[in-house]
Amino acid sequence: MTVIEIPTDAYAAADWLAVRHPWVRQLAERIAGPIDEHPGWLDVVTQAVNGQLADAAAWEAYEARHPAPDDDAAFWEWHARGPQASHEVQAFGVMSSGEKNLVRLVATLGGRVAWSPHDVSFDQRGAAVLADWLAIVHARLPAWMYPAASDDALVVRLAAVSDATNGEGPPAVSR
Repeated sequence: MTVIEIPTDAYAAADWLAVRHPWVRQLAERIAGPIDEHPGWLDVVTQAVNGQLADAAAWEAYEARHPAPDDDAAFWEWHARGPQASHEVQAFGVMSSGEKNLVRLVATLGGRVAWSPHDVSFDQRGAAVLADWLAIVHARLPAWMYPAASDDALVVRLAAVSDATNGEGPPAVSR
C-alpha cells in the first residue's frame, strides 16, 4: 500500500488538488492557462476571484453614474466605455455558479477570498474536492490539536469520498 503525504504548503496543496481532480485542473486552466507551464497559477486564480468582486463593484458604480441605454447599438457603446476587466477576471466571471464556488474554494489556498459555507452547493465532483480541501486544512493544523488515535481517521474518511468519485488513488494521510 502506497501512502502519500497531503501537502501543507498552499501551492503544493493546490497542485495536489489539480492532480487528483481533473475538474479543478480544467477550471484553473480556463483562468490561468496550462498550469503545468505556470507555477504561479494559484495566484492568478486567486487574483481573478478577487478581481471579479472589484469588477462587479466598478460596474455597479458605472451603472449608477451612467444608466444603460435602451437602444441596442447605444448599449454596446455604453458597455465598451464601462470598466474593463482582465482576461482572467472575465474567464472567471462567465463560469457557472457551481464552477465559481469550486474555484473560490481552491483560491482560498492562495489567499483571502470571499468564501463561506453557503458556497457549498457542489455536485459529486465538487464534494470530492471539498473532502480533499478539508484534508489539506486538517494537515495544516498542528498535530497536538488532535487526539493521536483520530489523526488520520478523518483524512482516510475524506479521501474515500474523493476515491469514490475519481477512482481509487493512493491512501492519503495527513502526517
